[in-house]
Amino acid sequence: MLLFGLLPLARCQVAVLAQLSLDQTELLPDEKMYLKLTVQNRSGQDLVLGTVSDWLTFTVVGDKDRVVAALRNDHDYAAGEANVPAGLFATREFNLTPYFDFRQPGHYTIKATIKIPQWQQEVAVDSVSFSIVNGIRLANMPDMEVGVPYFHSESNQAPEIRRYFLERSDSRGNMKLFVRLTDVTGGHTTRLVPIGPYFSFSQPDVKLDRANDLHVLHQTGAQLFTYCVINTLGQILERQTYQYTDQRPSLRGDTQGGVDVIGGKRVVTDSDLPPPQPAAPAAPALPAVRDVPGGKPK
Repeated sequence: MLLFGLLPLARCQVAVLAQLSLDQTELLPDEKMYLKLTVQNRSGQDLVLGTVSDWLTFTVVGDKDRVVAALRNDHDYAAGEANVPAGLFATREFNLTPYFDFRQPGHYTIKATIKIPQWQQEVAVDSVSFSIVNGIRLANMPDMEVGVPYFHSESNQAPEIRRYFLERSDSRGNMKLFVRLTDVTGGHTTRLVPIGPYFSFSQPDVKLDRANDLHVLHQTGAQLFTYCVINTLGQILERQTYQYTDQRPSLRGDTQGGVDVIGGKRVVTDSDLPPPQPAAPAAPALPAVRDVPGGKPK
């Protein structure tokens, strides 16, 4: 989906101007990339993009000008047709992490080319650079090796084994906490899940429940804590916010294999999962009953 808007026009001979930008320039291996492409149409006529499957081609180059291998040969990231009206610009976001093998620490550059079949021309896009840096595994975390049942096979088949790890990034002092879900060896990542800011002075509280879902409660503000439940597919099932009161929030397991948050106060926020339900409208107030001397109430 392309988003449209107005840009101040500069004096330039280029009919179509394209630019790449990144929300962050340091990523952990397997972290989702937020890459934005902006296309400005100065041609004086409407521009149609996406009429061919390879209208947009990315190339990722690593250290020593080494071209990074593609993990997929399709161009699904560029699917969809869009019209860019004359004098306007359009933006689109991409996540290239599933498409290219840039999991080793190092410096990388993204290049792109746009094909415009209606004019039989190509537009070279200004490149953008980023770095892959290793995360830091949190020490003193319990063993979190779990089995994943094969739901579509015989019940007596041995389960697949996966492992949960907690690790943090430290991108220019902005620390974030992640859950990394891997195979039993820890060498292949199934999913890297960001779960919020990280404060080094506060150790996360973690527990596994009877379904092998991982419960994580960690401090994300001076008085705030974020609670997440992540399953063996790397999906966030629940996300809630708690506030420190007279008692610090913590996790407690029960005898049935469940996990609950005790202490603190639940705070409903827009980031909750499942999303908070809108408040029901208040019932209209009934008219007051007034006694009339010698008669019936009105």
